[in-house]
Amino acid sequence: MNTTGRVAILVAVSVVAWVMPTWSDGQERKYSGTVLSVDRSAGVIVVEDMGPWRIKDGATQVDRRTIEVAPSTEFVSVRRASGPAPSGWVGDFVESVLPPWHVKPGDWVTVIVQAGDKRPTAIRISVWEPTEG
Repeated sequence: MNTTGRVAILVAVSVVAWVMPTWSDGQERKYSGTVLSVDRSAGVIVVEDMGPWRIKDGATQVDRRTIEVAPSTEFVSVRRASGPAPSGWVGDFVESVLPPWHVKPGDWVTVIVQAGDKRPTAIRISVWEPTEG
């Protein structure tokens, strides 16, 4: 490869690295999906993340996300109100605080994460509580 080609590749890689956000940018990310495993002794949960929606060979693609749970991680239950919620809207989502580590395999969760030393660290884990209806 000649010098012009090398320079073009270097410029392209530099632009992509500058435009794409990194974990060090302080931004939070959300992962939503089913909890596959909970390992309290290791301080992690594994979530089968559903987004962004991708299909390959007719099958929905999911990503396994191993997420660190810190002592400061918030756990909340999210459900629909059966009548008017505190917001005044019928059927609005209502949150209630859960005890730490109140999550199990099979639960549907949304996890807000931030960059961690080894892996993403959960700031907040929202556990969906389906309502009978």
